Amino acid sequence: MAKINKWVAGLVLAATGAAVPAQAAPHCWAQKESTAAQVRDMQTMLMVAALRCRAAHIDISADYDGFVIAQKDALAAANLVIKRHFADEGGNQADYDRFATSLANNFGDDATTEQTCAEAAALAHEGSAAAPAQLEQVALVRVFPAALPGGSCDAPATPLTLAALAPAKPEPLVQPLAQPLPPIVALAAPQQTAAVTLPADVVAALTVLAHYRASDAAPAAVATQTAALASAR
Repeated sequence: MAKINKWVAGLVLAATGAAVPAQAAPHCWAQKESTAAQVRDMQTMLMVAALRCRAAHIDISADYDGFVIAQKDALAAANLVIKRHFADEGGNQADYDRFATSLANNFGDDATTEQTCAEAAALAHEGSAAAPAQLEQVALVRVFPAALPGGSCDAPATPLTLAALAPAKPEPLVQPLAQPLPPIVALAAPQQTAAVTLPADVVAALTVLAHYRASDAAPAAVATQTAALASAR
């Protein structure tokens, strides 16, 4: 419990900005420095979680204190790397305190439930059981990367170009055919069948035949009509 109160006092002093000189321009963080910041971020998350859970009447202070005691050397080494980072860029203790306060503010609005407090306690136990050389890996796996002022030296920013901002050319609605269509061949007009002309002698013979057929049918028709009149009488 005393360790948590000590951390709170340090954060309050940094947050008030008492006698804090101007902040130096941030430099990028090397791999060793960013890993140390990750360990520091994990410790800050557990500390803030212990404070929030205690306010919600869920006390995990013993879990946090056990983590700090078990990993005191690894935590001190990580903090030393961070302080040297600020010193190399012309900063001082005030810059380190400001950085530590920014880490704590990132976890200030996290939810506080029995589940989140149990998860924080489990992470504290995992950190306590890890070997000092493995603490960095635990922090990298369980905690999001810390926001580093100046960014990481291993991740240079890619400059934007006008070509990258230009909208992509839209695809045509009708895709061109892989092979051209064969040419259209005009269909030939249907041929008309010529009229058949019968010879004159054949036409004359058909006329005579038709005349005779009509003459043969006439007497038969007259006989039929006479028989009908006789029966009617």
